[in-house]
Amino acid sequence: MLLRRFGTFSGGIDLPEDKSAALASWIVPAGRLRRLCVPLAPVDGPAARPIIQPGAWVSRAERIARAEQSGQVDVFAPLAGRYAGLTEVVLPGRSEGTRRCQAMELTDLDEPTGILPLPLVYSWQEADEASLPDRLAEGALTTMRHPVVPLTEWIAAAADAKVDTLIANVMDNTPYATADHRLLAEFGMDVIRGLAILARAIGTDQVALAVDNRRTGAYRSSTGPARYYRVQPIALAHKYPIGNDTILIKVLTRREVPLNGGSLDVGVAVTDAATCRAAYRWVACGERQTARVVTVAGPRASAPGNYLLPFGAEVSEALEAAGVPEAGPVVDGSVMTGRQVGEGAVVHAAAGELVALPETTGALPTPCIRCGWCSDNCPARLNVAALNDDFELGRARRAGRRGAMSCVGCGICTYVCPARLPLAWRVSRLKGAIRHEDRPAPAGAKGD
Repeated sequence: MLLRRFGTFSGGIDLPEDKSAALASWIVPAGRLRRLCVPLAPVDGPAARPIIQPGAWVSRAERIARAEQSGQVDVFAPLAGRYAGLTEVVLPGRSEGTRRCQAMELTDLDEPTGILPLPLVYSWQEADEASLPDRLAEGALTTMRHPVVPLTEWIAAAADAKVDTLIANVMDNTPYATADHRLLAEFGMDVIRGLAILARAIGTDQVALAVDNRRTGAYRSSTGPARYYRVQPIALAHKYPIGNDTILIKVLTRREVPLNGGSLDVGVAVTDAATCRAAYRWVACGERQTARVVTVAGPRASAPGNYLLPFGAEVSEALEAAGVPEAGPVVDGSVMTGRQVGEGAVVHAAAGELVALPETTGALPTPCIRCGWCSDNCPARLNVAALNDDFELGRARRAGRRGAMSCVGCGICTYVCPARLPLAWRVSRLKGAIRHEDRPAPAGAKGD
């Protein structure tokens, strides 16, 4: 792998990895499941319509619901089983919080299998530029990172923005997270080829694969041939939050993502190993996107590892597979920025990690002591203590003038605060208030 010198960023910290238990754990299926609750709205939006009747038996990867509005995708059965009826599940919201979603309950399930080798059914390298996007559209794929969107919409947005650089972010830059690492270590060529497929669909030939420079030995079998597919492997030094898209783009391209903007605004699209692998397995092999690799780990997990879990698997069953006791908090996503799992939570497309944390001590926050650690380590170089004052005093406009919208949401300020103040949450609330104040007043409102 090529070890190149790129830029760096201010602030940041070295987090404890806590990955040793799962880092070398091969991807395995979770075992037989009692039921699946397959979301009818994997993308935040109108639910798809079930096209089978309760009591019917379905095959694995059979279409069970059809999207009737744009912005949604068809739903396929992750496992063979019997359709028992409708239920409701909880999924992450598009921005923050959660959303409730109708789901199809499948019971009497077949036992899940691992990731099996498949024959090629489509020659993607010989396909013309028009047919490749059509092939991707037939798969009803979604992105496999938050926020989940239809993959064809993500590709179209990148093409419309005339993106000139595509980056696969495989940094796995937070404690416990190893799912993308294992995908690249075990199925690296699938990931590389999927990345090349996405690059062709978008229309760019500047393609980078960003990985942690401490893991390069595990990727040699795939990163060596990467150049054949015009993919540039790049090994970067470990410092959190280099895995944040905004920070990674700045380090690799020296481009600054604008306030209230995204990576497409600076001509860069960012994806991940799971999305790349899903794109390749559908386009080349015809495999539907019905499961994902999830790292289930944490201090309370007696058998942490990387599990291939079908969409709609209940989080409680995933935790059982990793030997996690029922009681205690569980975070869906990064321990720095994820959401605590509640009742009704299931595995979804963006569920890369489930982290079982120890019970909290219940210690209450204390007043800010002006130590400055939050500001010293902030990668956006914000005066976080002053923003905390703005939050406590309700000064959203002043927070906006201080640059609150530059916050990348990494959670470092909360992590280092000796007063145990929820600083990241408070800055997030300030950002929401600033956006609300920036909205135009409705017609007829006072002062219009």
